[in-house]
Amino acid sequence: TVELVTYRIKAGDTLYTICSRFGANVEQTATLNGIDSSGLIHVGDIMFIPAEGIASLIKRGNEDSEAPKKSNPWIRIILGALGGTVAFLLGLSLIPFWIFLHRSKGREESKSASKGAKYLLTLFLSSTKPKQNELPFFNSDKSTVFSYDQVCDATMNFDESQKIGQGSYGSVYLGHLKGTEVAIKQMMNTKSKEFLAELNILCKVHHTNLIELIGYAAGGDSLFLVYEFAENGALSEHLHNPSLKGYTALPWATRVQIALDAAKGLEYIHVHTKPYYVHRDVKTSNILLDSNLRAKIADFGLVKLLEHSPEVGAATSKIVGTFGYLAPEYVRDGCVTTKSDVYSFGVVLMELLTGQPALNRNAGSGTVQYTEHRSLVDLMLSALGDDDNPLLELTKVIDPNLVKYHKDSLFQMAILSKDCVDDDWKRRPDMGKVVLRLSYILACTIQGEAKDPDHRYLTLLANDSSQQTP
Repeated sequence: TVELVTYRIKAGDTLYTICSRFGANVEQTATLNGIDSSGLIHVGDIMFIPAEGIASLIKRGNEDSEAPKKSNPWIRIILGALGGTVAFLLGLSLIPFWIFLHRSKGREESKSASKGAKYLLTLFLSSTKPKQNELPFFNSDKSTVFSYDQVCDATMNFDESQKIGQGSYGSVYLGHLKGTEVAIKQMMNTKSKEFLAELNILCKVHHTNLIELIGYAAGGDSLFLVYEFAENGALSEHLHNPSLKGYTALPWATRVQIALDAAKGLEYIHVHTKPYYVHRDVKTSNILLDSNLRAKIADFGLVKLLEHSPEVGAATSKIVGTFGYLAPEYVRDGCVTTKSDVYSFGVVLMELLTGQPALNRNAGSGTVQYTEHRSLVDLMLSALGDDDNPLLELTKVIDPNLVKYHKDSLFQMAILSKDCVDDDWKRRPDMGKVVLRLSYILACTIQGEAKDPDHRYLTLLANDSSQQTP
């Protein structure tokens, strides 16, 4: 059995300098941490280091410090007890992840699970184990390891009445931990790759417009992620037939604010993190709204890490995401860049404008039954392609639930959505520019509503224009 210690990588560190510093074997350390032959490591990541080298350093240090005096038996007793406690806790922490590892099937799944177990262990060792009556929730840089019993109790044993969502990776339940409402995503252990992807980014990245990860757990055949609870659910629920789901239509200013919030979250992972990340599944069902209808990006199971510049991108052999939101170059070439997210975000803007889903499914008529999928992007580009009066055509596709809005800011957002879905990814704005433009649109909206509290009706403008047309 090899005992491990953890080390957080700092600026200037390399695999070789770290191993040299701790007297660890380079090859063994690289294998343990899943580091390839390039030796590439990232600042802020936590690395496992075999404890043999550490033990020898501690032993030499103890010998040097105790040379002038006789050994104190109490020190040996304390050190022995401490070492035994650490080994015991380490052993307990490894049990569920050993089970998790050996239940994975197939060569690729075994490889993924092996890395997963190592990463989960890293998080466990880098977390502060909570006391029985003291769970570190929000405002904590470290996620909490919950027991399986805690997760079961929080969801009333995963009662159907507690289920608040269902996705491709599992179910989401409303839970209560220490009097705090949380969202608990249950995933089968075959989804370990997506589980680890979310852990990998949300344990490192914190932003007010990204959903906050509180902790995680493993038990039975499932893996669990515990998030802050977004009281108003997914944005899609508020846009697509909201009255059928018990919601009132979102006002125009609120829609612009939601767009700006989501843009800030994406800008953060595109620009302000190292390495950079691409979400790869930006859509209205992955934008959650809190009690104040402020937006948070969620579901990082498909996130892609970019080693280099955000616009250099990375190739992928498997196309993932949701049809209707996928950038054409991603579908065609498998090239992932931050501009892939920009395209998806453009579709989100179009949904905010029209209230329609990214793909409309219409059943065919007559004896031959078929389902026609019409892209919202095609619909909006057709409306905005009228060079004579694009504003008039735009009124025909605007969400009918949106009865009051500022016409100038609405048109600006429509143009922004068009720019985001440009076929040439190089011509799309980056998320930093999107944030700036949305900030301006929101300012115009607020200023316009202050000057005109009754709002200017674009529909009235359209009717007036149509009457003037010969």
